Amino acid sequence: MIKIRVFGRFRDLLGKPMIELDTKNIILKDLLKNIKLIDGSTLYDHVSSGEYGIKHPYKVFVNGAPLNNEDGLKYMVQDGDEVVVTPPISAGYGGMVDVSGKPEVFREAVAEGRIYLRSETIKRIRDGKVEKGDVLEAAKIAALEGVKKTPHLLAYCHPISITGVFFEHELNSDNILVRVRVKAFERTGVEMEALMGVVLALLTIWDMVKKYEKDDSGVYPDTVIKDVRVVHKAKGA
Repeated sequence: MIKIRVFGRFRDLLGKPMIELDTKNIILKDLLKNIKLIDGSTLYDHVSSGEYGIKHPYKVFVNGAPLNNEDGLKYMVQDGDEVVVTPPISAGYGGMVDVSGKPEVFREAVAEGRIYLRSETIKRIRDGKVEKGDVLEAAKIAALEGVKKTPHLLAYCHPISITGVFFEHELNSDNILVRVRVKAFERTGVEMEALMGVVLALLTIWDMVKKYEKDDSGVYPDTVIKDVRVVHKAKGA
């Protein structure tokens, strides 16, 4: 059984979000040509057309892997494959991805980043002599708030139920490393939440110590946020 799942206006044109076919050993291009929409066109017509002024407006995925619209459509579809056809945001039908059909599974992501500071500032943080207060405790609170508020700040992120947030830091001679781990049982990943936590923590550190990082002209010659990235992702048991 081959599953064909569609998104965007194809839900209306096909009349339903998914169809299942018993067809085996068929070229994907031919398969899409045989799926008729209620306006008389086929799925292939839209995948291969220049509609909306875009060379290849509709994206095709087979078992989660993206295919281009020329060589990729020569893929031989086999029993058990799932084909997804979806328009990109630029086609006017994008936005928050519909994850309704996905199962809730364990999700975990770890992100990290560094803020480079003057050695004198690092010492001041270590000695607890920053006028605004406990820099690392403030960074931890900011990380937690950043994780929880991610869907309010990133328009296409899903509001999800976070089950755990863990904050770590390393105080080095010229930088502070911040690491945020996020866990959830959800239909979508938590890497954006982890990244948001890291970024908010680093910006909070900058704000807490900016008095000591400015030069005579009021700029920050030594203060740099770098190396923000996802270092770990996990899905499932």
